[in-house]
Amino acid sequence: MVSIVAANFAKFGKREEDIFSISSESAMPIVDKFRDAIDFVVVSNSYSGEFNGISGLNSLLTTHLAMDDLPSMRVDNASGSGGSAILAAKSLVASGEARNVLVIGTEKMTGYPTKKSTGIIASLLPPEERSGGLSLPSLAAFMARAYMREFSPTRESIAMVAVKNHHNGAMNPYAHFQSEVSLEKVLASKVIADPLRIFEYCPVSDGAVSLLVSSDADSSSLANRTVKIAGTGAGSGVSSIASRESLVTIESVKESSAKAFRSSGTKPDDVDIAELHDMASILEIVESEDVGFFKKGEGWKALENGETAIGGRLPINTSGGLNSKGHPIGASGVAQAAEIYLQLTGQAGKRQVKNASTGFSLSMAGFGNNSISIVYGVN
Repeated sequence: MVSIVAANFAKFGKREEDIFSISSESAMPIVDKFRDAIDFVVVSNSYSGEFNGISGLNSLLTTHLAMDDLPSMRVDNASGSGGSAILAAKSLVASGEARNVLVIGTEKMTGYPTKKSTGIIASLLPPEERSGGLSLPSLAAFMARAYMREFSPTRESIAMVAVKNHHNGAMNPYAHFQSEVSLEKVLASKVIADPLRIFEYCPVSDGAVSLLVSSDADSSSLANRTVKIAGTGAGSGVSSIASRESLVTIESVKESSAKAFRSSGTKPDDVDIAELHDMASILEIVESEDVGFFKKGEGWKALENGETAIGGRLPINTSGGLNSKGHPIGASGVAQAAEIYLQLTGQAGKRQVKNASTGFSLSMAGFGNNSISIVYGVN
């Protein structure tokens, strides 16, 4: 078994510092404590070239951390980079290639006009759809409209994702947005892609998160409180939206989550807390159904009933999610794992979920092009 034995955040938001400083802020407390044990570094990052003019980030970052002697790699899978980096770290440890892997999820994205940033990220779409003017925000709007036609949710229920996640983010000292928003404010805010409003999308953020992933043989000697990576699953689907059978189902999410539950010997009903990819409000609802937490078309009802709130039957995105915590793309999936680690070890402060022993995270690339699901348990 492979475990997470430490986690540390650099605050998400608009940061003046460069990517090396932000990354070091998250990594150095772990490096200072475990330097002699770390034998591999995995860096999760997607856009250091486009946003920072930097290639070979993993080697430059290990030099910055005075860890030139350690092998390293950079993992780029768009918004799924974080989950992919954890999957790579787990594989390195499980295979015996490494014993203790430092995972650094990092991205420096602010400083560009929003339109240019959106265009850079939209480069992951198929050329024919990108040339037609599609972007990830517009795809989320298409999904919201399709979901509303098929399942007749209240418009308020979709907006409640943002209300819930801003409430949670207000209790997270590392979140980009740390203030609550009312349902009325969400629905009155600027339309980005009809019917979705600005508060229903994640912000462009900078930030970094670091984890230490260790073999069981080492984890007990490194930390008293550890969380096991009980199961993982990777799934893929059609990149072209026009070629998909449905706009309200994400096949890669269904596939990756089924694999993760199967490999961990658990099922959706066993999960006590989950972090999902809520780049847009509608995605949290659709993913919660495709993972198997709720029946298809009923995720919005669970939200309205308070089931996904802290204190509900299945708290989702206690960190604030991408919606409030922010979405520095290479850091997001690592941050999901770090939130589960904090929750399962009782270190989540004001947003702590009671009696949580099984966690789940979903790191999704593009608009469901592929997904990484992870199930966690208390050691």
